[in-house]
This record gives sequence, C-alpha cells and structure tokens, in this order.
Amino acid sequence: MHEITQNLGLHSPSITLYAFHLRNSINQGEEPTVVEAPQLWEQLIDLGNKLHIPELQTLKQKLICYQDNQYFPQAEDSLGLEYSNLLRNQEQSLNFRLIPRTGGLELQGLLCPFRLHDSYAIDLTLCSQDTFSIPQLSNLNYDNLLLPPQIQASLGQTLLLFGQPTELQDDYQYLANTFVAQILSERNSTELVGTGYLLGNPIFEYESAHTDPAQKLHILVWFKCQNMNPDYMDKVAEILLYLLWCRHKIQYVYYQSRWCDRQTKKLYGKLPEYERRFHQITQVANPQWQLRQLQVDLSNIGLEYARYLGELADHENTIAINEKNYRNKLEKLESLPETNLALWHQFLRYSQNKLEQQIQTDLRFLERGRDRLQLLKVTVQESIATAPVESQSRFNGNSWEQPGVTSFSQNSHYHEYVAITNDMPGIPREIYPRLKEALSDCPQFRDYDRLLDFFDGNYELKPWSDELKRASSRGEQAEKVIGYLVGEYHRDTGENVLLILLRLLNDQIKTVNYLYQDLSKLIQELEPILAPKSNNKPTLVVLHNNHSINDSRKAEANPKGEPMPYIAADEKLLNCARAVARVTVPKIVNGNMRQIPTGTGWLVTSELALTCWHVIEARDPKREPPISVSDLQKQIANSIFTFDFTQAGFGIEYGLVQMEHDNLELDYAVVRLRDRQDSPLQRRRFLRLDADIDFKLVTQLYVIQHPKGQPQQRSGGFYKSDLESNRILHSAPTEEGTSGAPILNVTNFQVVALHNSENETHKLREATKIQAILSDLQHNRPKLYDEIIAAQSQNQE
Repeated sequence: MHEITQNLGLHSPSITLYAFHLRNSINQGEEPTVVEAPQLWEQLIDLGNKLHIPELQTLKQKLICYQDNQYFPQAEDSLGLEYSNLLRNQEQSLNFRLIPRTGGLELQGLLCPFRLHDSYAIDLTLCSQDTFSIPQLSNLNYDNLLLPPQIQASLGQTLLLFGQPTELQDDYQYLANTFVAQILSERNSTELVGTGYLLGNPIFEYESAHTDPAQKLHILVWFKCQNMNPDYMDKVAEILLYLLWCRHKIQYVYYQSRWCDRQTKKLYGKLPEYERRFHQITQVANPQWQLRQLQVDLSNIGLEYARYLGELADHENTIAINEKNYRNKLEKLESLPETNLALWHQFLRYSQNKLEQQIQTDLRFLERGRDRLQLLKVTVQESIATAPVESQSRFNGNSWEQPGVTSFSQNSHYHEYVAITNDMPGIPREIYPRLKEALSDCPQFRDYDRLLDFFDGNYELKPWSDELKRASSRGEQAEKVIGYLVGEYHRDTGENVLLILLRLLNDQIKTVNYLYQDLSKLIQELEPILAPKSNNKPTLVVLHNNHSINDSRKAEANPKGEPMPYIAADEKLLNCARAVARVTVPKIVNGNMRQIPTGTGWLVTSELALTCWHVIEARDPKREPPISVSDLQKQIANSIFTFDFTQAGFGIEYGLVQMEHDNLELDYAVVRLRDRQDSPLQRRRFLRLDADIDFKLVTQLYVIQHPKGQPQQRSGGFYKSDLESNRILHSAPTEEGTSGAPILNVTNFQVVALHNSENETHKLREATKIQAILSDLQHNRPKLYDEIIAAQSQNQE
C-alpha cells in the first residue's frame, strides 16, 4: 500500500495549458475565418476577469488580430507566415502576476498566443518559485478555470503539470496519480494511458473518455528528478506545441468524420423508400409528373450525399497529413538524450489502425450507396424519357386547369395565335405561386419598359423581346412572362427560356438577398421539369374565332427564317462535349483553404488536358500576390476534372498527376490527369486541334463550357478580330467559370482557341490561339509537344 506523507509536494511547480482552436475551415465560404474563431481569446479575457488579471482583461489591445477592440483577422494576413506570434510589437510573451487567493501563494504567469496554419494556439503557464504541498496544488488550477467549460478550445487542450518532487520516490506513477486527482475536481475523471521518459525524467499521460475534443481532458505530468540541459528544455517546449497540435487535430477531424458518417448513413437509409416510391409511380397511368418530382428529390439527395462523401475523404486525408507531421515531431523529441516516448507511438498506431481504417471502411460502405443512388437516378431519367406524356395541370392566373380539360385563357401560352397542346411544359401548382411572386419582386418587373430593356440587353433573351406583352401590374406581368416563355427553348443552347430568364435575373442579385435564395431554389426545381423532351414533337394548334383546327401548313411555317441545324451536327457536338470537364481548384493561401473556384478544361490527348493558367493559380493578379510554390503544389494535388457533368449529381472525377507546363503570358496550362480503372480516359477521346485556321468575320464558333461551375453548356458566336498576334476576340456568351473552355470552329468541330476572359475595353471575349500554344510548347517543351502531335495524328473517327 502506498503512503503519501503530508510534507510531500513539488518544488517550483508549474502548470501549462496548451489549447488549440479552429481558425479556418473549408466550409467557411468567403468569410476570413470561421464564426467561432475569436472564441478562444474571449475565453481568456473572461478568465482574466475571474482571476483579476489586468493583462488578460485587456488582451484585445495586445493582439494583432484586433483593431479598436473588434476582431479583425485580416490583419494577420500581413504576417505572411504559417506560424506566427500574435502579440503586438513582436513581444515574445505576455507576462503577469496572479493575485494570491489563499495561503499567501504567489504565482507568475505568461501567455504566448500563436497562429498555426488554420488554427489558433496558446501556451498559458502559471508557475511559482515556492514549494507547494499536495493540497496547495489545487491553486494551480483554481476552480478548474483552466479546464472546460471555462476553456473550450474546439480542437482540444492539454494540461502539463511540471515540478520537482520534494522527496525521491520508488513509484512516481502513484505520485502522479495523486497530483492529477488534486488539480481536478471530482466530476472530472481521467485514466492513465501511458508512461515514458523525457530527458531522463518520468512523464505520465492521462485522458478522459469524452469524444468531443472541446470537452476532452488530456493531462501530462512531468517530474524533474534530475537536472536537464536548458537548451534541451527549450527544444522540448517548441516541439511539444506542434506535437500536441497534430494530436488534437487528428482527434478533432475524426470526431467531425463521425458526424459526416451519421449524416450520410441517414441518407443511405432513405434509399429503399425512394426505390419503393419509384416502383409505385411506374404503376400509375400518367407517371411523368411524379417521376420528375422524384428526379428532383434524388438530385437533391445526390448532391448532399456527394458532399458528405467528399468531406469524409477530406477528413481521411487530413488525418494522414497530421499523422505525418506528428511522426516528424515525435522523432525530433526522441532524438534528445535519455528519451523514450513509446506512449506517443501508441497514439500514432491507434490513429492509423483505428481512426484512418474506420473512415476507409465507412467510405467503402457508403460508396455502394452512391452507386445505388446513381443507378436509381439513371433509371428514373430513362423512365421520364420513355413514359407517355400526360396532360398536366396548369395555373392560368386564377385557378388550376385539370388534366384532360382543354382551356385557353386570354393570355395564350407562347404566341398570341399559336398554342402547344401536347408536350407543353407545365408549372406545378405548388411551384407556380412562388414563381409568380419571385418574378414580381424582381426590380426588372417594376415597369414594362425596364423589363423590355432587360430582354434587349441580354443576348440570350433578345429574340423574345419583340413579342413581350405589356401588363397592368407586376403580378400580371409575371403571369404573362411565365405563359410566354414556359415552352420556349433557345435554338443555340437548347435551354428553356424561362430558366434563362430566372438565371439572368439571379445574376443581378446579391447572394445574401432573400430573392437570390428563392430564385436559386426555383431554378433547381424547374430544371428537370422544363428540360426539353427530344422524343415528342409538339403539335401546333391554330386558334381562330375561338375554335381550334389542325393546320399542317401553319405547323411547318418558319416566319423568322431561323436556321434548322442538322442532327448530325448535334451528334458531333455531343462527342466533343465528352472531352470537356469542369475544373475545380481549391484556393490555398499559406496552406489554408479559402474557397473553391471553378473553370473549364478539355482533353488534348487521352491523358493531357488544357485549361487556363489563372484557373490553376486561383489568384486575382490585381489584388493578390503571385502564388507560392508550396500552395501551387497543394492546389494541383487537390484539383479535380469532372467529365460528363451535364446535370446536378452526375459526372466522373479525375485527379491530377502533375502540371506539365504553363505560360503566364498566353494564360494556359497543360496538366496530366490520373486515370481511373472503372472509367479509363482512353474511352473518352479528345478534341482535335486546328492551328492553321484562317480567321474571318464569318467564322462561326462554339464554346463548350461550365459557367459558374454549372452543368455543361454551349454558346455560339463569331470571330471578331485579332487582339494581338496570339489572341482573338469573339462574341460567344461566357461567364465566370468558362475560363479554359475550348473554342471550336463550327465547320469542322476542331479547337481553334482557348477561352481566357472578358475584354472590358472591347466588350467582347478574348482567347489564346491554338497556334500560339503549340508554338510555345514546340519551343519550350519539345517532348510534350511531340506527345500531343503524335496523339493528334491518330484517327479517332
């Protein structure tokens, strides 16, 4: 039985709180930090108030990340470092004294606040030169103020108790148990998880059973039983901060992965319900509308499912990175003399064998759900395409017309004298009132002239401006526009014109506006409903003297003389589209993820793809410095090319092996894609290059693109002029996210230029000639040039 004498205690005891708090997250959007980022500093200020420490009470005045007592994290960006001290005037620490509470014990303190990559960290130490008896040790953690709930660092915290025992012991572990019990309250329980030696002195590790990192207790007790080299002590202090940060980051990320896993499994559990619903729908007489509703629901669940799967994969990758950093710091500690830290190797094995493997198991299981969901979506899509088209209920402004009942209101759909009677898209009754209200709230609907100017000012809407009808109120104007555009489709893009209007209106509104959210949701709901049905050709009915009669001559009329493209051309365009991908590049600044912008890219061989350099760099040259080599490599390693992204929830992703070549002046980059076993790139073909084209004003162009990261779209335009010897100007509509898109010659479907950006001076778009890109490659990367030319020489027909 162990006995502890009353005189036993610690010479020069100290307690150090290492706390780590999340500053940045991939999910923070455009905000500079997560919302809870300043919480750690607020908790320290509150601690200062409770312990009457003026230096902590006025902490905001001493931190770089505060201006006029307001949190201002942008001030840290000027530091340009992944590791930095956050005290003003480059002070190393904030020193203070703790006013004695009981027993006349005086404590000194120091605070070192840091930023470590995407985290905040503190080293808060309380110490004394006196000798503390065992009961007096509780003063080091008075009222448990150094533990949760006073300090709730999101990533976790560690308490380190250090001191020299007043008496030599045969069993330091029992002594450590006694000291830990003294500095904790009865409600806080921990268990010994490991022992070791650091600089020849015993160290003990304790941990609670909490899974939430902000509530978990992690305690180290390090006894000074023999003298240690001060230089080695300084190295321990520096390395220990990083080591503990990596440890807590691993546990935090795994805790977050459990939430993702639960959410994804909830979605997985809904799949049988959706499958039963599909089978029930296929038994009804007119399944079209219900199938479309099911398609919308599946698209929504598919997006959510994919997001959670992506986050799980990110969590696995983050744990692996922190394991590597943890191992590196642990090896540095173990290189010190008389050091044996097998207890911390146990944690590394636990992380690899338990945490990482659990996430990998979850991913394998949940990927089956993704495949099952994808199969159901494809089946529903095929059913929509083959199911008979029912007459749908329509809202005429006052009431819903029932299926099977022919009714023509005064405001006939589409044209004044012509109405489509079969295959005419309908707006579901639960959507129509919201659509009418949203359009009425748009400023363009305040008066007819303003709306007409909006149509005339947008290339995609201009063909419909001549027949735009005037109304007496905003609500009536919305009804007329819905009725007019609901069945109209753009001849170039095939997109429903009502959807085009909604998208253009939404582009004019700030994303924080409620109307933006309403329009975005309406677009998402209406996209599958208003998709053109290629299998059913509409029958036209002429309205004459309140009677409807069939007139084949009127059905064949083309009053505007619009061109009718050959189906063969559409087939060639679709073949080209399969070589075009959305490019997703995480913007990483000083190792921290800021946002995920998108662009467009395309295959030039079975492995090589072209896109813009500025898409890969993900920087604004007017406002930001050039990208660092480290950040560039991280961005390349995490970039994704998504092919076949023709609607939400679809697409096949390929990562990058490396960037083969780039040219800032020509704004292009050649990247090599990482192939997949389940969908090899060789099946996909690649785009042909036309470097010898003689551009003329009649040269018509196609641009296959992913504007704003949306599903694949196509626009048409003409060559306008040479901007310089290496660039052209063209008139095809583009948007942010089109950068890197191929510009095809309509006559032969070969790529003649790489789209770069909008030219504000000329109010046109600019692109780099393929001839200039090939010339640059031939001069600077001849082997890469030869690889491309050899592939281009193959017969892909």
